[in-house]
Amino acid sequence: MPLHWLVTFAASAAGACALRRRFDLDPLASWLIVENLVAFAAFGYDKAIAGTRRARVPERLLLAHALAGGCAGAFVAMQLFRHKTAKGSFRLRFWAIVAIEAAAVAWYICGLPPIRR
Repeated sequence: MPLHWLVTFAASAAGACALRRRFDLDPLASWLIVENLVAFAAFGYDKAIAGTRRARVPERLLLAHALAGGCAGAFVAMQLFRHKTAKGSFRLRFWAIVAIEAAAVAWYICGLPPIRR
């Protein structure tokens, strides 16, 4: 796993822990808040450095943050910065992640039992 992956997800975990302690939030809520902020920032940073000689944020990392719970932040950033909205292969993977997360949220909210084999 590349170092930038470890750094961004470690920062997300540290931020979620700090947010949870500071505001006595549910661990999942803390994680989702921070991960959406990180996803938003990653998309914004990638858009800001696009067209320069600086290293870009890999698409896999952007999608990983969306998959880790940052879909809303990623979507807002995509619309606000007009970033990754024209690339069909990226959009397809992004919307597949959104569908998976929507199903997981529905499963969680409805309190359905875990899937058994």
